Amino acid sequence: MKRAICLMLAALLCAASAFCEGDGGAVLRFLSFDGGGHIYTVEIEDPSVLACEGERDYRGEDPELVDGASFDQLFRFTGLAPGRTTVNVYGRSPILENDDHAYTAAVDDALNVTLEPLRAISTLFLSRSGEIYYDSYQITREPDGYRVSVSDGEALGIDGASVEALMAVIDRYGLEGWDGFDGSTPYVLDGEGFWLEFTLTDGTHVQARGDNAFPEDYFPAMGEIWRILENAEIGETEEEAMKLTIGGEAVPVTWEENESVEALKALAPLEIELSMYGGFEQVGPIGQSLPCNDAQTTTAAGDIVLYSGNQIVVFYGSNSWAYTRLGHVDLSAADMARLLGSGDVTIAIQ
Repeated sequence: MKRAICLMLAALLCAASAFCEGDGGAVLRFLSFDGGGHIYTVEIEDPSVLACEGERDYRGEDPELVDGASFDQLFRFTGLAPGRTTVNVYGRSPILENDDHAYTAAVDDALNVTLEPLRAISTLFLSRSGEIYYDSYQITREPDGYRVSVSDGEALGIDGASVEALMAVIDRYGLEGWDGFDGSTPYVLDGEGFWLEFTLTDGTHVQARGDNAFPEDYFPAMGEIWRILENAEIGETEEEAMKLTIGGEAVPVTWEENESVEALKALAPLEIELSMYGGFEQVGPIGQSLPCNDAQTTTAAGDIVLYSGNQIVVFYGSNSWAYTRLGHVDLSAADMARLLGSGDVTIAIQ
C-alpha cells in the first residue's frame, strides 16, 4: 500500500511537467515541493550546443513561511551553436519514485531551440506468482546507466541492450494499453498473478495487475520480457560518483578522497542555497557540521571547499584562507564566472 501511495503521489506531481518554447529558447517546467519533493538536475550530453539555467518559482508563496511550499522548477535552454544533443533530466526524492525525462534538443542556424521527448524506460517493476517461483525485478535509470534489484536484493548494473529490448516489447505489444488493468478470476487452482508498473522518459506511466485474469497479448509479451530479464547481463557496478549541479546545470567534478567528502555524500540528495561573497566565491550552509581538516589554502576558480566545518564554498576567483578541500569543478574560469558571477545560485548534490 505504501508503494502504491508513493507512486500515486509521484504521478500527480510529475503530471504537471511540461515544456514550451519562446524567444528562441525553450523551457522545461516540473512541479515539486520543499521537504521531500523531487530535486531536479539537468545533464546536457553536448554542452557546446546548448546552455541551461535553472530557477524556482514559488508562485507568490514565501518558502520561509510555508512548510512544504510547492514550486515550479524551471530550466531555460539557450542555443549556443547549431546542432543536436540529448538532454536528460533526473528527479530524485527521499520519499517518491524517481522522475526522469529525456529530450532531443535541436538548435537551428538562428539558435532557436526545440525539444522533443525521447521514449526510454525510466523505472520498471515486475512481480509474478504461479506454480513456480519467480524473481521480482525493479529497474531504475541512473546517470551512469541502468540498475536492477532482483527480489529486493542489492541494485546492480544491467546491460543497456536488455533494457532497450524491454522497451521494444513495450512498443511492439502496445503495453501502454494495459494501464489500469486490474482483473481477478476467483477459484482457480495453480493459476498465475502479475503486477507490472513502468514509467517512460516521455511521462508515460502504466500500472497493471491481475490474478488469473490478463490483458491482451499478456502471455507472448510476458514470455519475451521474462526471457530478456533471465538472460540480461547483471553484475557489480562501481560506486557512483557524487553529482553536482549549479543553477540546474550539471558540471563535471573531481572530488577529493577524504572523510569530509564521504560525509557530504551521505547527506545526498541535498540542495544548498549559495550567496555571492567578495566577488570571487559563493558560500552556503550545509545544515550540519562535517569532519574537517583545515589547512591554509590558496584557491582557484572551480575549487570547492568546506569552511568552518558547516559551509560549502564554490569559487569563481581566488582567495587564501584555512579550508578543507572537497573537490574541483573541471571547467574554465570563464565558465565558472558565468555560473556564479551574476547572482545567488542553488547547487544540488546527488
